[in-house]
Amino acid sequence: MSDVNVPSDDPQAPAVESDGTPEQTEAPESEPAPASPVSQQFQVRSSGDEPEEEIAPDSLRVDQRVGEELYGAQFAGTSYSHVSAHGATAFGNNNTIHHVSYEGQPSAKPIIRKLAGVPDLVEVYGAAEADDRLDEVLGHRPTACLTGAPNTGRFSTACAALARRHGQDRVDEVLLPAGVNPEVLHRDPDCIAENHGYVLRLPGNGHVQALRQLSEAFRRRSASLLLIRDADPRDAVRHSAEVPHRAPAPRMVFRRHVANRLRKSRKLNRADSQQHADRYLQHDPLCAALDATYGPREVVAIADSVASHHPADEAVLSEILKISQPRRRQRAAEILHSKPTEGGRRPRRADQHERAFRLAYAVCCWQPLHYVFESAGLLLEQIDGEAKRPDWGRLALQHPVSELLGKLDVDWQKGQERNRARGGVSRSAWLHDGGMRGAIIDVAWHEFDSTRPALLKWLAALVSQNDEPVRRAAAEAAGLLAHHDFDRVCQDLIDDWAAAPRQRTRQAAAWALVTADLGGQVDHLVREKVREWAHGRLNYQRDTAARIYASGLQQPDLSWSLADLRRIAEDRMQQDMYAVAEAINQLYTPDRADRILGELARWTEDRQLQRHAANALLALAWKTSGETTTGVPELMRRLAANDIDSNSLARVWRVALLAPDMSWRGSRALGQWLHHADLDESLRKSTGELLSDLASSPAVHRRMRFHLTRLPDFRAGLPEWIESAMRGR
Repeated sequence: MSDVNVPSDDPQAPAVESDGTPEQTEAPESEPAPASPVSQQFQVRSSGDEPEEEIAPDSLRVDQRVGEELYGAQFAGTSYSHVSAHGATAFGNNNTIHHVSYEGQPSAKPIIRKLAGVPDLVEVYGAAEADDRLDEVLGHRPTACLTGAPNTGRFSTACAALARRHGQDRVDEVLLPAGVNPEVLHRDPDCIAENHGYVLRLPGNGHVQALRQLSEAFRRRSASLLLIRDADPRDAVRHSAEVPHRAPAPRMVFRRHVANRLRKSRKLNRADSQQHADRYLQHDPLCAALDATYGPREVVAIADSVASHHPADEAVLSEILKISQPRRRQRAAEILHSKPTEGGRRPRRADQHERAFRLAYAVCCWQPLHYVFESAGLLLEQIDGEAKRPDWGRLALQHPVSELLGKLDVDWQKGQERNRARGGVSRSAWLHDGGMRGAIIDVAWHEFDSTRPALLKWLAALVSQNDEPVRRAAAEAAGLLAHHDFDRVCQDLIDDWAAAPRQRTRQAAAWALVTADLGGQVDHLVREKVREWAHGRLNYQRDTAARIYASGLQQPDLSWSLADLRRIAEDRMQQDMYAVAEAINQLYTPDRADRILGELARWTEDRQLQRHAANALLALAWKTSGETTTGVPELMRRLAANDIDSNSLARVWRVALLAPDMSWRGSRALGQWLHHADLDESLRKSTGELLSDLASSPAVHRRMRFHLTRLPDFRAGLPEWIESAMRGR
């Protein structure tokens, strides 16, 4: 194999206009143009931007517990399809995936996956108002559209309708990358199986065109396509194939789920399980909570808790309802409602002061209390600014914490023991029920007048702070608000963060969008925003898109994520940055190792991408498997098991070992591999073959020998098996 051509640093940099927008320049004549034209726009860092440092693995990732705290029952955990595609079909998560092949389109292709959980869904599905009309439309047309509000059970209704028409084992879902229209299915009708039903969640208002263009292709296959779109209140006239959807009755959903769970877990017959479910529905507080739910997910969460504690008496039901989303919102409203103190008139702004402190307590939950005081002060400044009144400052020794917290004082007192046990700080904000964090922010956003401008400016002020815990807290709160009002929060807040010169501000935008995605209702909007930034003209926004992947976001298909990251890596500004490498690190799973290494090997063929490929490999080279305690790198195990292509791995290692500014890091990582192989004979054969492949290049051979002999493990000399491998024996 020929040596990798590692480019030297380019001393020339394109000019930048005085307003900070990049100036268009031409590529040097000596450098051939890439296959896909890439803008040569380049933004120099502003004087206020900190130098880029290597990103510690997993340091940017959004903790999944944030989703539980902010969304409660709405958060079901992130679940991404791990697709290992080779050829026309592939398998991922036990679902058959058909890749649509067509010319002249982006490298991220649509996929179609079998929905294996439809039989379980049908067991608990309760009738919806749209059922009869859907059956009627699908009986006459191959394409239809189900229109309704998010979080009302539209997907379940669509799957049930297609199962009734085509069978429970013939329901599939179409997944489209952002920016790809559903009409692409018309170009490859062979991807549509005979007598199958397909459900497609379609953002925007392109449903009429999709219904018309795809109708004939599905008719020829005796198949059905059911689109799901958000209802637009401005729609005066609906298409004839469009069916309105409303959420099913909460008590009916509860009854079906409880009865089904009791039949399966307690081995009850149908009559007995339904009788127990009906008995629970005689509990008035439970019925009140069900009626106050936001959608079927919250109902199902209550039903699952009741069924798991069966037989649940009055006390158990009371405890279950305490942590239900309706009760959380009710308690949050009580927390933010300040009651007048007995006797005398309350000081001016006292109500606002208490609400601001309680909101800051929720936003900065789990952080030291001084962050709460400082954040509350900043919120009061924004409130005063919106009211056009003079700054009153922050008066010390005026309000005790217990008075400011009100009903949260119980949580505050209970949390003191935990704070003392942790050490390092005397007091931290603590909530007995972590899910109250999102409920308090939710109520503050929705149930108080003229609050939103001050809240958005407050979050912007928090993100400008030097302390990372405050920036993270503000970004997570912004993500929750984006889940409620995506366009407004992005326009007024997140878009500006994404285009900011400071890396830490761009990182806040990344955390905000990943947090918004955890709610599960605006995922299509998040991915459209990522595509907009990754393929746009602003270098800073492309960096933000990379940081979104580095913070944990994943597309339904790995190829979609890799296509975005390749486009971002082609930006010259990214040459000295590590966000793309950390994004690759976040995408890695053992079953994806071969595909990721194959992509990195292709990157080594492009001078602009070689550095990112090497940085990504060095991040993955230290990643260990959680299955063992030996600390053996994951890729070493995959190599020994022949799960990855050794040629692809060697190509990327060459870049890491030859690049002048990373050869020492690469040699240290390779030395660690050799150390493990020296201790474990099961790894020695595959590692030796890799070493021989690398040493076949004289330049790599010299570089390895120079650095390896200076590592502590090999200062006394290289073991004989390593010497033999480097000699090619």
